[in-house]
Amino acid sequence: MGGEHRILYRDEDLVAASKPGGLLVHRSSSSSDRVFFLQQLRDQLDGQWIYPVHRLDRAASGIMVFAFSSEGARRLQQTLQAASARKEYLTLARGTTPEHWEVDRPLTDQAKQRKPARTSFERVFAACIGRGLDCSMLRAQLHTGRRHQIRRHLARAGHFIFGDTTYGKGGINNFLRESYGLPRLFLHAIRLDLLHPTSGELLRIDDPLPADLRAFLERLTDIPAERYAKL
Repeated sequence: MGGEHRILYRDEDLVAASKPGGLLVHRSSSSSDRVFFLQQLRDQLDGQWIYPVHRLDRAASGIMVFAFSSEGARRLQQTLQAASARKEYLTLARGTTPEHWEVDRPLTDQAKQRKPARTSFERVFAACIGRGLDCSMLRAQLHTGRRHQIRRHLARAGHFIFGDTTYGKGGINNFLRESYGLPRLFLHAIRLDLLHPTSGELLRIDDPLPADLRAFLERLTDIPAERYAKL
């Protein structure tokens, strides 16, 4: 998790980089971690100050965008919340899901208030691991931004994410970890579309499936490589 992080896009207003799984974005009162993605990326940018504008779970990986000024962060947050923004994740979940489906179910926040939450899902492929463990590779699109939204929506639907130690099943996670080397939560922010906060032009940022999750898929000999080669 140390060293250089992959820069996906950069201009005078913002920078997008690929966060590895297992790394907190920034300091938290609930964690004793001393290493953070924001800190490492700032050091990589020669100390240039950066402002986070959205969240990504510690265990998840993928695209994170930062602004170079507080005013830029405000404008960037507005574009991320606009209907034109597209936030897409890739995840491997238990069971065979429909090809296209949606969960529109409110979720409680940390203050126990129910907030609207909507996630769309598209099945990339379905497969069976070992002796009877059905799974689905899904593209998940967030229409709202609640805490652990994809994880909670999938768990509620009975399709929990492999490697999810909060909402998943410990026995299945242990089986996949011991038998196939599942490294962590299988959740990756793979695509982000937004209107540039200064130019107004559509900006698309992609981050292919990282090496640790790809290596896990390669060990699943029941799943042909061509099914995930382009992810």
